Amino acid sequence: MINNDNKLDQPITDLAVIKQFLPHREPMIMVDGLLFYNEKKAISTFTILKENLFIENGYFAETGLIEHMAQTAALHVGYKNYSEKKPVKEGFIGAIKSCEIVELPQLNITIKTEVEITYEIAAMTMVKLKSMIDEKIIATAEMSTVLKEE
Repeated sequence: MINNDNKLDQPITDLAVIKQFLPHREPMIMVDGLLFYNEKKAISTFTILKENLFIENGYFAETGLIEHMAQTAALHVGYKNYSEKKPVKEGFIGAIKSCEIVELPQLNITIKTEVEITYEIAAMTMVKLKSMIDEKIIATAEMSTVLKEE
């Protein structure tokens, strides 16, 4: 799946394959595609469906959007571990340094989120995220994520 440049050969949009990179399971899976991957960046997708736990009045709620952003960071780490034949680990948001939500996505909209790794040490990763509908930025965040040790 990764070529010699340590980049994704082609987008992964099969949810069964995506599940191999994440510890999350339904109904808490908030990513459904991996469009791009390299050591410092990944781009995920997520289509907002009516069955989602975070739907409020036809919109994807703030908490869902933040969870989606965190899962994009988890997808980056999970894919990296999977490609290195290491186990996928559970993790959590350590802290949210900043978060700005400009617009909430409506039902049946696909959002695209980019995660950029800014700093990694041991089990903690600092990331910058931006979520978009088409090319319009709807949310940005900076957060730390922490992997659970076995």
